[in-house]
Amino acid sequence: MKYGLFTACFVAILLSPLTAKSVGDEDLAVTIAVVNVTYLMENSPEAELASKALKAKFSPKELALAKEQDAITLLETARERNRSNWTEADIRQAEREIRGLKRTRARKLEDFREELRFARDSALDEVQKSVFSAIEEVRIERNIDIVIQEYVAASTRVNLTPHVITYLQNKVKQQQPEISDNNNKME
Repeated sequence: MKYGLFTACFVAILLSPLTAKSVGDEDLAVTIAVVNVTYLMENSPEAELASKALKAKFSPKELALAKEQDAITLLETARERNRSNWTEADIRQAEREIRGLKRTRARKLEDFREELRFARDSALDEVQKSVFSAIEEVRIERNIDIVIQEYVAASTRVNLTPHVITYLQNKVKQQQPEISDNNNKME
């Protein structure tokens, strides 16, 4: 944080002679804008779509794991309830079965978490690429020379974040008909 502020001040001091305008020096003016990348990553339409896709893909697996846990809990309850009626062999058999089911579920759960982590990281990379591409497109479109990502405070006049969100929303709206057309062709 301390170094970020120092860097921002250093850049401002360095660029201050370039931003001073005089008559006839229109070509020397440097435009600077700021953007809140964290906000864009959390609120971009791509992030929402990626989240929905992850939920759709992993919810069935999560439900299956929950059902397996319920089955284990039922077996444990049955074992405890019938402990006085069962023979020692029946109790040991039930305990072996429960341990086996717990081991299997633990492996499945670890695989599930690893697969989810990988899918989440991949989705995050795609969202990040889209956000940075949108920042660059909006920067070019608005003829801005420098975009600063980390800043302490900025006026709304130089904040590019709302423009980038709008750009991303328009981009997703344009892609939606393409996606539904492709889905119709596959059917």
